[in-house]
Amino acid sequence: MSKYAIIVPSYNCASYVTDTLQSLLAQGEALKRCDFVVLTDDCSQDDTIEVAKAAWNGPIPLVVYSAEKNRGEYGNMNECVARLPDHIEWYLVMHADNMAKAGWLEALLDAADAADERVGTIFTSWDSLHEDGSITTGEYRQPPQIERIVGNDASVLGTIQRGCWWHISSCVSRVRMYREIGGLPLGFRLKGDWDFLMRLLEAGWDVEYIPTAFMLYRDNPAGSSSISFRAHKDIHEILTVLRRHQRVASAQQISAYHLTQLATLGRRLGGGVIRGNWTRAMKTFPTAAFVIGSWAACLSDRSSAGSTPSR
Repeated sequence: MSKYAIIVPSYNCASYVTDTLQSLLAQGEALKRCDFVVLTDDCSQDDTIEVAKAAWNGPIPLVVYSAEKNRGEYGNMNECVARLPDHIEWYLVMHADNMAKAGWLEALLDAADAADERVGTIFTSWDSLHEDGSITTGEYRQPPQIERIVGNDASVLGTIQRGCWWHISSCVSRVRMYREIGGLPLGFRLKGDWDFLMRLLEAGWDVEYIPTAFMLYRDNPAGSSSISFRAHKDIHEILTVLRRHQRVASAQQISAYHLTQLATLGRRLGGGVIRGNWTRAMKTFPTAAFVIGSWAACLSDRSSAGSTPSR
């Protein structure tokens, strides 16, 4: 039995999942180094499962985990990892609306085989396919030497300042790490990856990065990310994550971060007015009030705890 499994999370992906599975089949001999592929479906209302079963003809089994009710992307992933058999030590992720590029599987499996016990996850860069057919290319660094990010407070602070540089799709992660830090956070739709990454680094797990775009990420205008962004839910989640991990930052850094979010809302207000999108424009005002309240709450937390940032 192999210690690797591939997870394909899905929800209403009938029009995408064939391409995703075909991209896995195209990984060639590397696919035989995995034990199985699992389609973990979050109670799709279309025929995602039937389409996936019809599309799969690989050398390893396609297993289906189907939910009786929708749990959200992160709940879906958490339940799937909890159900993995004991011999599975690493899982790879390729969402059912993305596609693996040539060499994806071999690169990640080779890196995981060589990883020491402190490496919790290894991920790659990705290209983004937009609705209009254009592609924003990811990184193709030469030589493609693996970069290591050490799990410590400095990395957590850098991740707060940079935003999420890790992608749950196009990664291979250690099952033990995932379970140890409690999996992905429920209640998030956009920034759960970011919170997960910072908890991973806080726990002392290291991250490795392969600076090559091995995945094609597809924009989905009907997806929860697009819908939430239009309602400024991203800013709500950004500041919720910040408050959870603010101990590594100074009061000045926290204040500057909130001011940045207010500036973002100002630009969105102007853009909404110019485009005549009055609903989105008006939603900037309650979101701005949330930002100010978050700012005050973060400073209050620090005052109550006598917080001093780590160096």
